[in-house]
Amino acid sequence: MSSKIDQYSLRLKYTAEASEFYRRKMMGLIEHDRHELRGYIPDGKGGIRSELPATLMYRIDTLKSADGHRLYEFLIEYDTDTPAEGIYYGCRGITVNGFNHEEEIEQFRQEREIVLPEMCRILNNTFPYKDFSHRFKLTDNADDGTYWLFWITLNEEEDIRKVGVTATTIIKNVFRRYLSGETLPSGKLPEKSFEKSPTCFTNETYQALVKRIQYVKGDKNIDHQKTAEARELFERFIVGAEHMRLIARDPNYECAWRMQREDRVDCGRMMYALFEHLYNQGLINKAFRKDDRDETFQVPWTALVKVFLDIDGNVYTQAIKGQTFRDTKSERLEKEKDEWKKIIEECLKI
Repeated sequence: MSSKIDQYSLRLKYTAEASEFYRRKMMGLIEHDRHELRGYIPDGKGGIRSELPATLMYRIDTLKSADGHRLYEFLIEYDTDTPAEGIYYGCRGITVNGFNHEEEIEQFRQEREIVLPEMCRILNNTFPYKDFSHRFKLTDNADDGTYWLFWITLNEEEDIRKVGVTATTIIKNVFRRYLSGETLPSGKLPEKSFEKSPTCFTNETYQALVKRIQYVKGDKNIDHQKTAEARELFERFIVGAEHMRLIARDPNYECAWRMQREDRVDCGRMMYALFEHLYNQGLINKAFRKDDRDETFQVPWTALVKVFLDIDGNVYTQAIKGQTFRDTKSERLEKEKDEWKKIIEECLKI
C-alpha cells in the first residue's frame, strides 16, 4: 500500500491536471489587469494579511458600508485545489476589525435579499439567453472575518470577460446604488418565460414534432379527424423512408434519424415535398396566424431540426427553410421537386 505522502502526491498531480482549464481562463484575465490578487485573507481594512497562492482572484472593486462596519468585495475567484468548484464570481463581505462578525453577517444577509431582485433583473436583461433567477448560490464561508453573500458559477462555455467581468460589474453597480441610499425595487427574483432546458433528439421532441402536424379550421379549432390522419401518414412516411434508406435511426440518441444523402439540402426538399403531399391530401393547412404571410401550408422547421440530422450526424439550422425549392421557377429545381413528390409517394406505399 502506498504511503499517505504518495497518495497526496498523486492527488496533487491529477488535481493540477483537472485545474489547468480554469487556470488558463483566470490567467488570461489577470495577466493584463492590475486588479490582480493571488489569493489572500483580508486584514479588515481592504488590504492583505497573508498570501494563499492556491487561490486566483480578480477583484473588480471594494465598497464600504455607510456605518463603516463592512466592506464589499466584487470578485472572480478560482481555487486551484478544488477544480470541481470551477470559477465563480459574486460578492464577498468583510467585517472591519473591531466589530462583531456574527452581527455583521446578519446585516449582509438582510442586504442580500434587498439587492437580489434588482440585480437579477439587470443581469437577465443584459444576457437575454440566460436566466439568473436560479444561479445565485449561498455559502457557508464565514471564516476569518469574511462572508460570501452569494456567488455564481461561471459555466464552462461562458467567456470570463464577456460574462464574468460584465456580470460582476453589474453586481457591484447595484450594490453601489444601494449603499449610496437609493431605494431598490423589491419583489421576487424575476424568472424568464423561455424553456429553461430545451432538449433535442428525444422522444419528447419527436412527440412535439408530431403535435405540430394538424389541420386548423377557419374558426381556429383543430379538425381532429384530419389531424389524426395527417399524423398517421407522417409516421408511415418515417417507416417508408427508413425502408428506402433515405433516413436511418441514430442509436446515439433517444429519438433521431440521420439523412442518408450527402446533400444537406435534400432534407429540406424531402420535408417540403412530404408536407406538400399532406396539404394536397387535404390533411393540413396553414395555422391562421399573422406570420403565415402567403404560405398555403406550414412545414414545422423548428421541430424538424430537433429530430433529423445530416449524414455526418450534424444538426440542421433554420437555414434549411430557405434552402428548399419552394416558389422557384428553375426548370432543374422543378424537376427535382417532381422527383421528390414521387419518392414521397413511394415511401407511403410501403
